[in-house]
Amino acid sequence: MALPQLQFITKEGSCTLCDELFIELESAQDYVDFDLEILKIEQDEELYKKYWDKIPVILLNGKVIVKYRSTRDELIKKINRRSFFKFW
Repeated sequence: MALPQLQFITKEGSCTLCDELFIELESAQDYVDFDLEILKIEQDEELYKKYWDKIPVILLNGKVIVKYRSTRDELIKKINRRSFFKFW
């Protein structure tokens, strides 16, 4: 079974919300397996148009599951729930 694919959309330089969410995301990796790709919003025009006012953003298998803030436990639930329903 393939691992869930997460994309963490952040920005270059200082971003307090991004830093806080990344810490929660790293902590979630201790409890649930997933592949993580980190994307810098300034490096992709399409991402910038869609998410510039919503970062940080986490996509799971291409769908937004988090904007701005989340806790480790919320992330784990969302990843597990989306991964489970993907196969049914």
